[in-house]
Amino acid sequence: MFELGTFVVSIVTFLILFLIIRKVGFEPLNNMLEKRRQYVMNELSEAERARKMSESQLNEQKAILEDAKRQVKEMLDTARVRADDQAREILLQAQEEAQRLLESSRQLIERERAEAMNAVLASVASLTVQLSEGLLRHHVTETEHQSMMDEAQQRLGELVC
Repeated sequence: MFELGTFVVSIVTFLILFLIIRKVGFEPLNNMLEKRRQYVMNELSEAERARKMSESQLNEQKAILEDAKRQVKEMLDTARVRADDQAREILLQAQEEAQRLLESSRQLIERERAEAMNAVLASVASLTVQLSEGLLRHHVTETEHQSMMDEAQQRLGELVC
């Protein structure tokens, strides 16, 4: 059952169909597959380029962010130092002002106390003189009167001080 004629016709037909399919089907299919392969390769290389670019931009952004953080930290540190210096300065000025006011108040109190003592001494002396004059007008001489006044002032000064 093997017929040589049928076999040869089958082989020739197969070869003719193969050449037709190859010319009509395989070449366009192969061209389409090659174009697809080139497209995929281009897309992969573009994606790789975009990834590298994105990575580069990310690193730049990170560097910029780190620099900004560093600058902010420096500004905050500088502001803290300035604030501390100003606080010390204000505190020192307040202490100096308080000391000046305290000293001024002490001087004022001392001056007013001295004035009050002098006024009291003068009033007491005047009253003592008036009373003594009234009581001793006829019994004491002027010199005795003056020595009694001096002694009264001295004793009064000792009592007050």
